[in-house]
Amino acid sequence: MNKFEKEKRVIELHKQGKTIRQIAPEVHMAFRDISKKIKAYDKKIRLQQTKKEKQENNQQTTTKKLSLSSQAFILYRDGKKPSDVKVLLDIPFKKNMVYWAQYLKSIRMFESFEFYKDYQYDIQVLLSINNFIKRNNMSGKDIASVLRTANNVNNLNQIHSNLKAEIEGLKQMKNNYSLNQILWEIITYLH
Repeated sequence: MNKFEKEKRVIELHKQGKTIRQIAPEVHMAFRDISKKIKAYDKKIRLQQTKKEKQENNQQTTTKKLSLSSQAFILYRDGKKPSDVKVLLDIPFKKNMVYWAQYLKSIRMFESFEFYKDYQYDIQVLLSINNFIKRNNMSGKDIASVLRTANNVNNLNQIHSNLKAEIEGLKQMKNNYSLNQILWEIITYLH
């Protein structure tokens, strides 16, 4: 074995938990030389571990230095609900909703959020309409036609209601006229 092969073998045996006394006969090296190689290897491993820990600490420190809005964005991106983010960051409801709206704008979902805010209580009805449209393979033109018809039906219902009220008024006038005529006849008869 050459020098590099011996060093490599020393490290392999050391990783297996062998002692210097057990390694020496296999690699044909002095205890002192084996000890130096093991100490250098252990020092290298400790330095790598320390460097890794420092990097992790720096990442945590960087995360802690982020603004509230940035922390909120990261949580939203990771799938947290606005109610969870409010609690995790301990922020007021209104500020949380501002961050949520900004986040949605940043991912081009703001219109959906605004739609939800405006129609959140009508979602079941809108979903029913959507299911009806899908079930009946309707197009945009069909929907417009249905809406025009519905508008016409509303207008017809209003006209119908107005005519009923007018008929009731005419009946009342007729009754009043009949009463007036009877009264007139009575007055004429009495004179």
